[in-house]
Amino acid sequence: MKYTTFKIFVSIIIFSILDFFANIFFLDVLHAPLFFDTIFMMAALFIFGPAAAFLEYVIYISIVCVKLSLLYGKTDHVYFYALSALTIIFVTWFFSRRKENLQKGVNNTFLYLFTAAVVAGFACSVVSGVISYFTYNMNHKNWTFDHVIFAFKGEPFNILAIAILGRIPITILDRVITTFAGFGVYKLYLNFKNRGSN
Repeated sequence: MKYTTFKIFVSIIIFSILDFFANIFFLDVLHAPLFFDTIFMMAALFIFGPAAAFLEYVIYISIVCVKLSLLYGKTDHVYFYALSALTIIFVTWFFSRRKENLQKGVNNTFLYLFTAAVVAGFACSVVSGVISYFTYNMNHKNWTFDHVIFAFKGEPFNILAIAILGRIPITILDRVITTFAGFGVYKLYLNFKNRGSN
């Protein structure tokens, strides 16, 4: 299925804005200890590929930085988490790069997506944990998920181990939800496009 460069770019911008509002709703309104900021990044990955997905996240995180700068005068170095997004994209793409594997029935699709989500969750926990370790004392916003991530603080672990271990259950759960949600958006996108071409 072919897409024009303009349509891809417009879709990426819309996806970035939708991820931004999803993140605001779950994090700032509901105060959920999950991120929910990659649903449409996943959709961009499934629809357009890894480069488009990374561009979507870069635009999204840029919007977040503008919001934080306006509200708090600081970005809390959230742009470093583009490295986490890159890790997620690479791992998920590795498992889903052959689209035919996602078209062989519900069980096969579930297996590929679930495996990708879990592996990406572990990999992202390591990358994000390292980032959190180096930026922990530089952050100024009282992030909801920091309370959960650093719940092991005071236990016989160093901050790096805590930053990684505390993220694993949260990140895996977030990855499973957002990966399947992103795949759902991908299927809806295809159905909408097919209807529009008929």
